[in-house]
Amino acid sequence: DRTLPMRFDLRLQGPADICGAQCRLWISASGAITADTPRDFESFAQGRDLTGATVVLDSDGGSVLGAIALGSDIRRRGLDTTVGRIVDVPSGQERPRGRYVPRADCESMCGFVLLGGVHRAVPPEARVMVHQIWLGDRRDDPTAANYTAEDLVLVQRDIGRLARYTIDMGGSIDLLNLALRIPPWEPMHALTADETRRTRLATDQPDAPVAATVAASPA
Repeated sequence: DRTLPMRFDLRLQGPADICGAQCRLWISASGAITADTPRDFESFAQGRDLTGATVVLDSDGGSVLGAIALGSDIRRRGLDTTVGRIVDVPSGQERPRGRYVPRADCESMCGFVLLGGVHRAVPPEARVMVHQIWLGDRRDDPTAANYTAEDLVLVQRDIGRLARYTIDMGGSIDLLNLALRIPPWEPMHALTADETRRTRLATDQPDAPVAATVAASPA
């Protein structure tokens, strides 16, 4: 499922006897981020009351511009974000329910989507992994590919957009600095707990509530 375009599903926390009247609202966001993902999310959100919902991310990353647009929409809607998976649980009710599983990976541009949350949590079982952005059609063998001056302009322009977005979302430019240190042909860097706090990628402790209803102003 992670190789397919990102899919969104709405689940109420379950089983009902565990959370009672305090059940959280989860938005499962699993799969690759494409240029169409922001539009898909907008279609998913249309007509739904997402107040207090948390977007749960499990993704290998993908499109730079798609991630920026998706993260910006998440912030505009006042949603929170975390890393994990939502597993369906039998409910016997009309409204689907799901159980939150914190063990998941949020790779590449997924980390910048995570930054779009008003409140952001990275549980100890999860991994946020970063590396340099690169031209998508040459990422499979970047050292053997040829590049033009126009290619370099494109990459630098997107780095600038990513820097602006990071600051607007209240993150630290250190997050982008960490990512840009890792070439695409090397293993991705898994952020430590200290790095997620220092870069302001995580705003909450893993056991803290993540249910905000209003968007924070950009830093």
